[in-house]
Amino acid sequence: MKRALISVSNKTGIVDFAGELINLGYQIISTGGTASVLSEHGISVTKVSTITDFPEIMNGRVKTLHPRIHGALLGARDNESHQKEAKELGIEWIDIVVVNLYPFQKTIKKPDATEQEIIENIDIGGPTMIRAAAKNYKYVTIITDNSDFSTVIAELKEHGNTTSLTRLRLAQKAFVHTADYDTVIANHFSRTTESNFLQISCPEKEVLRYGENPHQKAAYYEYKDLDLLEQLHGKQLSFNNYLDIDAALKIILRFEEPTAAIIKHTNPCGIGSGNSLTEAYKKAFATDPLSPFGGIVIVNQTLDMETAQEINNIFTEIIIAPEFEQEVVKFLKKKKNRRLIKYLPAKLEKLYDLKNIRSCLGGFLAQEADLTNDKSQEWQVVTSRKPTESEMKSLLFGWKTVAILKSNAVCFTVEDRTLALGIGQTSRIDSTEIAVSKANKFGLNLTGSICASDAFFPFRDSIDSIAELGIRAVIQPGGSTGDEEVIAACNEHNIAMIFTGKRHFRH
Repeated sequence: MKRALISVSNKTGIVDFAGELINLGYQIISTGGTASVLSEHGISVTKVSTITDFPEIMNGRVKTLHPRIHGALLGARDNESHQKEAKELGIEWIDIVVVNLYPFQKTIKKPDATEQEIIENIDIGGPTMIRAAAKNYKYVTIITDNSDFSTVIAELKEHGNTTSLTRLRLAQKAFVHTADYDTVIANHFSRTTESNFLQISCPEKEVLRYGENPHQKAAYYEYKDLDLLEQLHGKQLSFNNYLDIDAALKIILRFEEPTAAIIKHTNPCGIGSGNSLTEAYKKAFATDPLSPFGGIVIVNQTLDMETAQEINNIFTEIIIAPEFEQEVVKFLKKKKNRRLIKYLPAKLEKLYDLKNIRSCLGGFLAQEADLTNDKSQEWQVVTSRKPTESEMKSLLFGWKTVAILKSNAVCFTVEDRTLALGIGQTSRIDSTEIAVSKANKFGLNLTGSICASDAFFPFRDSIDSIAELGIRAVIQPGGSTGDEEVIAACNEHNIAMIFTGKRHFRH
């Protein structure tokens, strides 16, 4: 008789699967809670303790760690020595193993989880059985994902066994499962020990249609499940969609008042705040009326019909909001190719905990996220003239904005909207010229606005050029050897300037 060992924390579909195995002539071996569930549903179960002739001990910490289990998993069926030893020791082969692990990740998410509860959810026997079965995939079928039940049953019915290719695929999947599990545990411990900046093992969450371009294969991997998004409508998200949504969320979390941001290629086309979302969106759109076509809009309030109709005036690929009015969803769903994404504002703060990861030279670089809003009380006014109250509001808005632009970046803003953005150039002068040319193109008057720069101005030439535009205040990190020259230029033009002491490079 063939045998299957089943020990799972996620019991979805397990009763039906075990029933199918019984019908195919398998003996079911199980442990603890899984055995109880199967028995309650009329499935004949042999307990592991019956096989090992040894009870579960230490509150279930030790139950499957026994030669009669692991010998049954690791024995090579075509090895005469293994066959002889198994017969002498009363070891009978186990052909299928179904194991998914204690819910460690779910446990550490619980706000009231005690350290002892967390420790008890570190699975020991489960990973050991998974690895043993996966190592011996030539003979043993290992299932760690309940979605594979149907494939296994279909092959057993058709061939009497799973195919060698399926066993290999399931073994690879199993090693990914245990690697990810161990990585979550290691990262949890590193918070306390302050060792190892980041360990990464990312299970594949979704195969994408393609990457940045159609000729590139791509997939989405998840090393931390934030449970942050819900897609309400539209086709599968693409590689570029994921990047844009990530950028949009990191922009919007900086603003508390009703705010709308329009994003294209991870950079904002415009950001606006107002007494209503409609007002905010109109301000954001006015910054650059050409670029938003086919872009992304994110808002930080429930999306109402008036704002939705404004957004709908041009094709917008993705609309992101914390909530959508019911009629708004029906209205926006009329465009099939549009994606509607709902996010949970309360979970946005979790983005602070994530590391930024980029592939590099066959490895990867990781760093802390640059998401925290800088403390304005630590800023320093370095010019003779101090900013007015209105200018200070504009400087705050400008600093939030420039901090999320690709370097080199400058932006011109007033207290509730962007006026012009210069993004991603090789010099700050180029960024300034591009921003000014766009403002002129769209008839936006920069007189009385402020200028924000993501890094220091090394020379006074930038100050001289913006002074001609009527700029009244500047905010920048400071720290250049040319600071004194730049400060002197601001004083000559009666421009107030603040040093924040913190730069926001984005490569």
